[in-house]
Amino acid sequence: MNDSRTEQTKELENCRKQVSQLKNENAELLRNLHAVNEKLRDSERLKGHFISNITNEIINPFASILALADNIQYLNEGDISKAKRMAELIFEEAFHLDFQLKNIFAAALIEAGNDELKISTFSFKDFTDHILQYFSKQLQKKNLRILVGFENFPDSEVSFRFTSDKEKLELILKNLISNSIKFSPEDSDIELEFCYGNGILSLEVSDHGKGIHPEDRKVIFDRFKQLDERINSINSGHGLGLSIVMAYTDLLGGKLSLNDNLNGGIRVFLSIPESTEPNDWDDLEGFLLDTETSY
Repeated sequence: MNDSRTEQTKELENCRKQVSQLKNENAELLRNLHAVNEKLRDSERLKGHFISNITNEIINPFASILALADNIQYLNEGDISKAKRMAELIFEEAFHLDFQLKNIFAAALIEAGNDELKISTFSFKDFTDHILQYFSKQLQKKNLRILVGFENFPDSEVSFRFTSDKEKLELILKNLISNSIKFSPEDSDIELEFCYGNGILSLEVSDHGKGIHPEDRKVIFDRFKQLDERINSINSGHGLGLSIVMAYTDLLGGKLSLNDNLNGGIRVFLSIPESTEPNDWDDLEGFLLDTETSY
């Protein structure tokens, strides 16, 4: 009889332990569910904010271009100086719009998982010259200088050729330089250093701007978030451009690090391995039109 009661007591105790364990597991599941729901709400909020910001990034330049073009029609014959200034403003707005659209389309392809590599071998000197020319007016406007350095290249930088996805590498570098121009004080330098060794291209972009707070560095690579979340912010944030830099760096098999510049500002370091894939796009270069506008 006592043995039977002892067995029942043990079974009851085991049942209590199992019930307690199930309650704890259920409580943990509920906490995880609440956390997931909160993340989903944050994601929807950030996507909505992202769309609002991007919409303004497109609509505002379009509206400015239309207004300026309309005003030019009504200028007097002697107002050549006003027409020239308006044309400069139209160029600035069109440049901004062109750059933003490239990033938007890139982000959309990344989000959809449809962005594929297009490998080719290209002249590295022509590549860097094009990028410097692309930003020439923006640099001139703030009296900025880009100091370019080449180190350990097997050939001179003039004859050196690199194999990778040129379009993605170009957008990576353009976004890094664009951010440096945006946040650099007037009459300052931006350092752009290239190094090649063991099949790896390293590049470093340094500026002397206000820098990025260590806490903010956790979110700057999120394409649905910006450091300054106000719509129509003067500084439109790092989020979209740097998220593309991160995604493309991963796609190219590279690595990225973000550090403080010793003299103030930010220093971004990238290492990209040279591609060994077949150069399928080399054979098409003679047949494709160059859609890249030279600025």
